[in-house]
Amino acid sequence: MAAPNDKWAGDRLDRKQDAEFLYNFLIGQIEKRKTQGRIASYVLNVDADWGGGKSFFLDGLAQDIEVRGHLVARINAWQDDHAADPYIAIMAAIDKTFQPFVKKPGKIQKTWDATKASGGPIALRIGAAILKGMMKRHVGIDFEEVVGMIGEDGELSDLTETAISEGIDAAGTEINKLFDASLDALIKGFQKTDKAMVDFRTKLAAAINSVSNKRTLPFFVLIDELDRCRPTYAVALLERVKHLFEVDGIVFVFATNSDQLQHSIAGAYGVNFNGFRYLKRFFDRTYVFEEPSIRELVSNLSEILPRNKIRAPDDDLVQALTLGCKAYGFDLRAITQVLEMIDAAASAWPHKIPADIVLLFPLCAHFYKTGKIEWPSHQAPEITSWTWLRSREDPFERKSVDTSFYYGRAYHAGIAEFRSMEQLMNFRHDNISTEYMYNTFNPEWNDVPVNRKQASIQTELLGLVAKAGRIVSKRSAVPDGDS
Repeated sequence: MAAPNDKWAGDRLDRKQDAEFLYNFLIGQIEKRKTQGRIASYVLNVDADWGGGKSFFLDGLAQDIEVRGHLVARINAWQDDHAADPYIAIMAAIDKTFQPFVKKPGKIQKTWDATKASGGPIALRIGAAILKGMMKRHVGIDFEEVVGMIGEDGELSDLTETAISEGIDAAGTEINKLFDASLDALIKGFQKTDKAMVDFRTKLAAAINSVSNKRTLPFFVLIDELDRCRPTYAVALLERVKHLFEVDGIVFVFATNSDQLQHSIAGAYGVNFNGFRYLKRFFDRTYVFEEPSIRELVSNLSEILPRNKIRAPDDDLVQALTLGCKAYGFDLRAITQVLEMIDAAASAWPHKIPADIVLLFPLCAHFYKTGKIEWPSHQAPEITSWTWLRSREDPFERKSVDTSFYYGRAYHAGIAEFRSMEQLMNFRHDNISTEYMYNTFNPEWNDVPVNRKQASIQTELLGLVAKAGRIVSKRSAVPDGDS
């Protein structure tokens, strides 16, 4: 049984097995690169459609690798794409992870402070307006003199680097305050020079290595929701990772809808831009989640439904919902939200006679697709194709007998007659599908006093779905996930 705070609780798609495999794979790749004398870093892209459980996977993966003693930095790229440069978000996430180890003076604090400070020269030209007064105040270097020392190629002269280095040594605590106070503005525009990048990477590698006696390496950075970002921000983040953060002892794991991401980037840079080829430059490997069985997902989600309040053909609710979700072409996220809506509506159902899934499912599915609270047309292609094809062998006639159930026909018969008891009492039921629907309404009028003008209690589903939809929609408005 899962612990109360176990991130894998409710793992309906077996993502924990993916996490176990990928952890071992990444550790193996890091060790291989060490023996080959290559930079021991790795960038992995985990690819799945929206609703494929990517965010859920990253939560579980983070938990597992932290238990194994690794440091983990988390980044939600979509929440951070208001920033001018993703360098800020990446550094802020790593800085947060380092905080427990830099509270006291020591090697870790020294190497990490040096890493943060080395970001200054990288963005020096862009942050000129901010640094102008602040460098003189905190470091003792006149900014105008520094600007004059920058060559035409944009690189810093040896004198400039020496001056900055001496200023940092003289006021280490102050430069840290400068970094923390002005990082957002300092990094805007962010021009890279070879010398500055090499210096930054060297110091970052030293900082990562400095925690090796406290935590297991590699250091993991998990990045989610990149496919939801502005294309320019997504590209900038990938560029920063490639050019600045690929150093010994660090692993990046992205979770993306790669198809959406490449089309988004291509749309921003022109129809002839090859987004797929461009993205391959940044990822060492892409791991594609196995497409889960819709029936398996529906079966797992259906476990929470109040089954005593829901009626289904042949008492097979999972079959009705599975075929319905297939007919509507729902992805994993849509299936989850529609079943949450069904759960909310059925839980609030006040009658002893159960609500019928043949009526409830189309209402919820239609609301999910259109946002409209109305009985969808029985001619909608999703409803007409909602069918359970089956047959049985007749041992006497020695032939196959069609016993298919047409949910669409049952739905049509129901909404055509359920507005009055008078109509329901004269309900025509000449096939399997309409016979089922007749039996849904029969308990409302058979052998009980009834007002012939009264509508069926099943018509109340419309109002319940309206309220259930508001519950689900409000919760879903908060970024999840994909989860």
